[in-house]
Amino acid sequence: MLEVKVSRELDHSLEEVWGALSDFGSVGWMQGIAKCVVEGDGVGMVRNIYVDPAGSPVREKLTALDAAAHRIEYEIAEGNPMPVDNYKAWVAVEATGGGCRIDWGSTFDARGVDDATAKASLEGMYGVLIDWLVGGLS
Repeated sequence: MLEVKVSRELDHSLEEVWGALSDFGSVGWMQGIAKCVVEGDGVGMVRNIYVDPAGSPVREKLTALDAAAHRIEYEIAEGNPMPVDNYKAWVAVEATGGGCRIDWGSTFDARGVDDATAKASLEGMYGVLIDWLVGGLS
């Protein structure tokens, strides 16, 4: 099992960032998403993310939401486009003096690529997601 984590200091408040991330069914801050269809509510809910409205979705399942710790956990239940299997991700937000810090990480097994390539792919993706999140808050 491999693991990666990307951390970044943000100028936005904990409340702003946590508000966007904790609303698991709302992905309006993500770029290139044609639609998102939600099944259920709260822990156990699934968000079906479509890049192509006529294509198959990436199905992400919310497995934990800890409001006190400002942390969510999720996994890809189906339609994984990444070169990994057994993907379990988490995002945590912590207040800092002038904003907050976001930590985005996961555990997984490489699929079809070497470990370094799989890690680099996910680290790059988390960097892009954080950029999109910040852009959506601005």
